[in-house]
Amino acid sequence: MSIKLRLILSNIAMILVPIILFLITSFLLLIVFLGDIREMANFLPESHNYHKTKQEDTVFFLELKEKSAVNPVELMSKEYLESLNNELNEIESGLIIRKNDEIFYSTRELENIRTEALPEFGTEKSFRSLEEIGEQTFAMKQHDFYLQDGSEVSLFLMRDASPWNQFVRTFFPILFGLCLSILIATNGLLTYFVSKSIIKPINQLKKAAHFIKSGNLEHSITATRNDEIGQLTQAFEEMRIQLKESHEIQRQYEDNRKELIAHISHDLKTPITSIKGYIEGIRDGVADTPEKKARYIQTIYTKAVDMDHLIDELFLFSKLDLGKVPFEFEQIDIKDYLTDYFEELSFDLRKQNVDLHFQFAPQGQYHVLADREKFKRALANIINNSLKYMDKDKKELNISMQSTDDNVEISIADNGPGIPEESIPFIFNQFYRAEQSRNKLTGGSGLGLSIAKMIIEEHNGVIKLESTLMVGTKITIYLPHATCSEELPS
Repeated sequence: MSIKLRLILSNIAMILVPIILFLITSFLLLIVFLGDIREMANFLPESHNYHKTKQEDTVFFLELKEKSAVNPVELMSKEYLESLNNELNEIESGLIIRKNDEIFYSTRELENIRTEALPEFGTEKSFRSLEEIGEQTFAMKQHDFYLQDGSEVSLFLMRDASPWNQFVRTFFPILFGLCLSILIATNGLLTYFVSKSIIKPINQLKKAAHFIKSGNLEHSITATRNDEIGQLTQAFEEMRIQLKESHEIQRQYEDNRKELIAHISHDLKTPITSIKGYIEGIRDGVADTPEKKARYIQTIYTKAVDMDHLIDELFLFSKLDLGKVPFEFEQIDIKDYLTDYFEELSFDLRKQNVDLHFQFAPQGQYHVLADREKFKRALANIINNSLKYMDKDKKELNISMQSTDDNVEISIADNGPGIPEESIPFIFNQFYRAEQSRNKLTGGSGLGLSIAKMIIEEHNGVIKLESTLMVGTKITIYLPHATCSEELPS
């Protein structure tokens, strides 16, 4: 049940209960003032069946009123009044006829009532009212009329109401207090249970929020209901899970950043220490021949170039990571582009005893959108990474390209030592290096493949890696086709 429906039902109950109690109290008050519950029938509409819609004593009273108007002489006859005793007994009532302030006729049970105790002439009551006469209470109806000689006659139809009236008057305060107590208890219980059903889960959310505030993202909460608070609890739990994942990613990023700083510090400190040593050698005269001095200067230059490359790579990675590297995309034929690039590269690779083989399927569409310089940087990082780890006498790079329905696929395979299987999922991660040494020949900043991946993704492409130990590694780049009408990436 939703909170909205629960509150609606609670409010309806809070409205209905007072109305019901008000009706009960009003009914009791009406009985007190009318004197008899049967008198309520006088407020009901009449139907064609007259006797069914009126109480017996009311019908009898109306017959007497009719008699007073049609044949008052017969009404004032003792014989006629005595004949009414059986009907009076049936309706448990008594009759008094007063004529000119004197009792003309009285039934046996009312013989002790004096005329001065009765209401005066002219205070006719068609409905029963309560009258206290002596120590008794009577439900009384009165009808006043005149005889032909001008005599004032009052007809009183009376019934003893002392027990009922005493009961109502005694227990009415108790009943009223009971109704008031029921009203307070009902509203109190409804308020308590509705509030409890809302406040309890809110307190759980408050407790969970306190855990998150204190940095504890392990405390989970379970939504056990389908109302609005249950949905809020589920959303809060999903938020906690996302915060936990973000926190773990941030922590991993921070660890990687610290590792990067440590590695960069080491990679910078090593050549700086070497440069300082060679400079001191020149300054102190250790390089005492022109050949030795030239060798020292060449070493210093080489170390400075390595440092400059390292700083340049770190700077490029930071700008790519922040999305602040501008890309100048243009539509190019990647087949012609790679043919020229690898032809130029093959001359340098021969000096390193590396055989480069490039082949492609002549059929297919090879137009892509690319930034020439950035894409060249990605290829260089991939190839340099392969060359760095090659350990065989005959080094080979096999590059192939083909066009599919959706992409241009470029594969770069080497015959190096391969990458351990457990390292493959992380090889493109920032700062990750499968070979953890800082060896100048194989070590590095660990940013080369990360930079390549970021550049390829800026081209809306995908880069994947496959590797087998002792066989080699293959990296495949997938670039989407470009058409003349296609917009350049922003």
